[in-house]
Amino acid sequence: MPAPVALAAALAKKLLWRRVRRVAYVVLPLVGSGLLAVILFTSLLGASSEQSGMPSSGGACPGAELSDKDVPGLTGEQTRNARTIVAVGRDLKVPSYGWVIAVATAMQESSLVNIPHGDRDSVGLFQQRAAWGSTPERMDPVQSARMFYTGGRGGQPGLLDIAGFESMAVTEAAQAVQRSAFPSAYAKWEALAVQVVGEPSILSSACYSAASAMDGTAGGEAVRAALKWLGTPYSWGGGTINGPGEGFGRGAGIVGFDCSSLTQYAWHQAGARIPRVASAQAAALPSVGLDPAAWRAGDLVFFHAPGDPATFFHHVGMYDGQGGMIHAPRTGLTVEVVHDFLSQPYWRNELAYVGRPAASQEPPVVAGAHHD
Repeated sequence: MPAPVALAAALAKKLLWRRVRRVAYVVLPLVGSGLLAVILFTSLLGASSEQSGMPSSGGACPGAELSDKDVPGLTGEQTRNARTIVAVGRDLKVPSYGWVIAVATAMQESSLVNIPHGDRDSVGLFQQRAAWGSTPERMDPVQSARMFYTGGRGGQPGLLDIAGFESMAVTEAAQAVQRSAFPSAYAKWEALAVQVVGEPSILSSACYSAASAMDGTAGGEAVRAALKWLGTPYSWGGGTINGPGEGFGRGAGIVGFDCSSLTQYAWHQAGARIPRVASAQAAALPSVGLDPAAWRAGDLVFFHAPGDPATFFHHVGMYDGQGGMIHAPRTGLTVEVVHDFLSQPYWRNELAYVGRPAASQEPPVVAGAHHD
């Protein structure tokens, strides 16, 4: 198993040798070694030139690629594709183990790169054959991931059609979908896929609908701004309206956000000026009540512990419009989305106030320390 920092090189080497083997299997019995060398060189040269110029259409999963944070050892494209695979899986209610299977499969099939070529008529992240769907569908990371989970257009089974896949080994579940000529090849990517899926900026990925965070409203813009920093370290006292910054105290030496600087930053990008600390933000914002049915994307959710002073809020996050909360949790963790956060007793029990900034809002003058 290659180390994460060597992922790109290891995956490229694997694809190179796989192409060599495939060409050799067909050509070797028919031609001499000299002609084989020419064919191999031409094939590999063509493969390298076709990598570029094939952008994704984006599909029907806006918001899946918003974060700018790359996973160590992955390129930006590999990170975006892993994020999309997880976001589509979450959208389809696939168990998290299914995301691992899908990412491991894409690592084996395409190195997590959306390639427009492959064995015979295979293309895309999962190297799906023509019978699975049109070329644009198979070249769209969102649609190809969706087909991996739900099945191809020609009736090919997807992961969700495989009974008991949750109890299968990764290689068995992947092979049940892919029907590969190398059925054991997926196993070597399992540990790395687990690590990649567990990265905060990957684990937090979701498909945000146009009705919530991607609708062009001020709240939607605030959500979009916050999502770009998934995976950014928590820094006590750190962060400004311009982005991550070094904190002080236990945040000294850490460039990032604390909970209230993240919400202040995000709403500043959307045109609202709100105070710096959580309690001051709550005091400045009109209440929208505690019924989630009344909430909108961008609303700020404030938390109050038993025994705290009445007007003190120890934490603030941002409602994402789809039942989740974007927040900077605490020292040692990073900016994340807690999906369906009210299902967790801690957040449900300590939720005390929900306020809604307005794009024209000016902050009151508030004295106090610059921390949560």
